[in-house]
Amino acid sequence: MPVDFRNKRMTEKEFMRMRQEVLATWPAASNVDLDEAVAFHKSLPSHKNFALTLLEARKNRRTLIRSESGVPDLEEFTRYLLFLQNEGEIDLLGTMVDSMTRNQKYRDAELGLKKSLETGRWVINGFPMVAYRITDIRRIIESVDRPVMIRGISPDYRLIDEIGFAGGHTGTSGNPLNAFCQYSSSMPLETVITNFQYVYRLMGHYADRGVPLTASVAGGFAILCPFSVLIAGAIVDSLIAAEQGVVNISLAVNTQGNLVQDVAAMITARKMLELYLNANGYHDVQVTLNCTNWSGRFPEDIFAACSIIALGVIAAIASNSEIATVKTIEEAKSIPKKEANAASVRLAKTLITMSRGQVLKLNEKEVKEEAAILETETRLIVDKIIDMGNGDVVKGEIKAIESGAFDVPFSTSRFVPCRVKGIRDAQGMVRYFDHGNLPLSRELVAFHKEKVAERQGAAGNALDYQTIADDLSAISKGLLRGDA
Repeated sequence: MPVDFRNKRMTEKEFMRMRQEVLATWPAASNVDLDEAVAFHKSLPSHKNFALTLLEARKNRRTLIRSESGVPDLEEFTRYLLFLQNEGEIDLLGTMVDSMTRNQKYRDAELGLKKSLETGRWVINGFPMVAYRITDIRRIIESVDRPVMIRGISPDYRLIDEIGFAGGHTGTSGNPLNAFCQYSSSMPLETVITNFQYVYRLMGHYADRGVPLTASVAGGFAILCPFSVLIAGAIVDSLIAAEQGVVNISLAVNTQGNLVQDVAAMITARKMLELYLNANGYHDVQVTLNCTNWSGRFPEDIFAACSIIALGVIAAIASNSEIATVKTIEEAKSIPKKEANAASVRLAKTLITMSRGQVLKLNEKEVKEEAAILETETRLIVDKIIDMGNGDVVKGEIKAIESGAFDVPFSTSRFVPCRVKGIRDAQGMVRYFDHGNLPLSRELVAFHKEKVAERQGAAGNALDYQTIADDLSAISKGLLRGDA
């Protein structure tokens, strides 16, 4: 690790030097003019800005529906977004970038676009942002009447965000730990953090000039992963974003099926992120909450899929989340058609409009008890990471990954220990089956063992890795637990 590698805002000189290197990687980026891009954003109405729209939702205690899509052809993609807007009445839109572009295979993405247009058959799985001119991308933004966020995660989104922001997108997704743990195999965490420091400084550059951009931050995949480690990961990465000048963070938490635990996780995530931002001097950062549908395998039956979508939206309403991100009823089958996507959005919108004015509360005692446990666990993990870096969260992240003090299951990175394992308890809440080397107290470890033992006693047989596998596929079968 370089001696000067730390959580410190890039100087203008450092940022512009790196920016020259980033823009030189692809010809289409050579004409990205930041001053001109800022002027274009200021020409747009405020309701097309993600951050301003979310702050208005927070003020009015409204939950907005978000979904995303991406097809290669510019005109068809524009029609797709307009369909979601007009037929689905969606509140927030997203541009899903294709995997070739996300993996910096820009030439392949360009060739894939050409072949797709020639044959009429899509050979790339999203919108190839770098294969279009900035003026083309702006046509999309000008055509729709909703804010649009850049969607997709990669260890290096620098060029994509440069072009996407210049094209009028007002938010982006991804953060260091999530990209490192779930979207890379051999890239060092130092490199991933550096890439995101650049993205966050770019966003800070816009913010400094009066154009707020939203950073969507998530701790990782909530697919049978205990919530506290996910919340902790999002918090430490948010501190990196804030240091570089990001002032609008949308904290994304995926639901995992048990409403009490899902709502407790949402409430805890917001509370703890705001606490750590303020404690570290980032008082001007605005936090909003994105309650996202289950990210694991979906049921193939569309009515079962509707139930999963609805459950996630209810969790969003109950936790006062500003965003409910919905998957589609065709999630398990294919890349969703616009009709299926719009139908899924209408399902979510109906739940929200029907519940408006009603008091939707779960058992408050149970929610508070679960939130207290999550808060204690999250504090232990975050404080350990900061302590390992002697107060510097960047240095702490590196050491935490090396030691297993931060760890998640099912990582794609060879640098992540993956000792942490999650499993459902008798109520379907996700517990630590193995906490690895996470800095949990003896009392917390005993608590999780007790919860797992309760399910084991009810099931009448020992819980093992097969149980974990069964739990992973349970929701796709319309169940919460694999043995239910």
